[in-house]
Amino acid sequence: MNTSPDIRDIKLEQITLDGVSTRVATLGTGPTVLLIHGWPECWYCWRSQMVALANAGYKAVAPDMPGFGETDPLPDMKDYNAVRIGRFMLALANHFGGTPATFIAHDWGAINSWNFALQYPDAVRRLVILSVPLRPSTGVAPTEAFKRHFGDRFFYQLYFQEPGKAEADFDKDPRAILERLYCSPDTPRAMPELGKTLEGGGGWLERLGKPLEQPGWLTDEDLNYMEETFRRSGFAGGLHYYRNIDRNWELMAPYADQKIRCPTLFIAGTRDNVLARAGRDELDQMMTPRVPDLRMELLDGYGHWIQQEAPEAVSKAIVHFLADTAPREDNAAF
Repeated sequence: MNTSPDIRDIKLEQITLDGVSTRVATLGTGPTVLLIHGWPECWYCWRSQMVALANAGYKAVAPDMPGFGETDPLPDMKDYNAVRIGRFMLALANHFGGTPATFIAHDWGAINSWNFALQYPDAVRRLVILSVPLRPSTGVAPTEAFKRHFGDRFFYQLYFQEPGKAEADFDKDPRAILERLYCSPDTPRAMPELGKTLEGGGGWLERLGKPLEQPGWLTDEDLNYMEETFRRSGFAGGLHYYRNIDRNWELMAPYADQKIRCPTLFIAGTRDNVLARAGRDELDQMMTPRVPDLRMELLDGYGHWIQQEAPEAVSKAIVHFLADTAPREDNAAF
């Protein structure tokens, strides 16, 4: 009889973390690993890694972050900043085994985890970061830098800044934005309705060509689950993280020269647009001054949704890294 954990064994529970009613998915027993999702995602994006971690002897814990899924939104848009989210993540770690904790994170989860490790260096044992590298701090606020760089060209993060605008667009038809985002780099698309400049108004939907086929890693069941998730939660909470990028730039300025002291694994697809075509050498030069214990896995040909596009490769890299960096007490648990 096969008793290995699988996705059907994932348990969903509602707990309170730092005053926030939070949905958490858990699977497995052993040393705890915390998985922090990005936008537009929820705990479900980690389903494959949770199974792999549980089968490797870990307890995988994946919350819906504030404003996503079945976790309550925060009271105010300004609450979605690095300090407030850091407190939430500390409460998460303390609830599930205490600190120092191991974090695995993707997209906005990666940003939040970089910031958390800088604010609470003693609370982080190991980091696995997917897709979003730690970039040097600049002397210009992010939105101003985007305006200078993009000029009259459309950029989604600037479009997100006006409260009420993007969420009204996405909430009308969650499936439309999700199916346009959850694509592989080579997914064929229809011609977009609008071009790259701001002419013609419109938002992001009109500039993302509708996919002509669904990528093989995304089933109808997966897409249906995410669609229903965002129909219930709406998109506003997730977009509020973007609306705090300038505030985060201010809040994290005191940590601009601080190093990430823990062992860190960075995983990304070579065709992830977030990398802006940076290769291994550029990423190494970008991060190692502040992340001295850095290992890197670049998966050739894959895009942004790396843990879902290449679940086996990502899970294998994570489990190997955790085993290679396991403290003595973790090994004693097996």
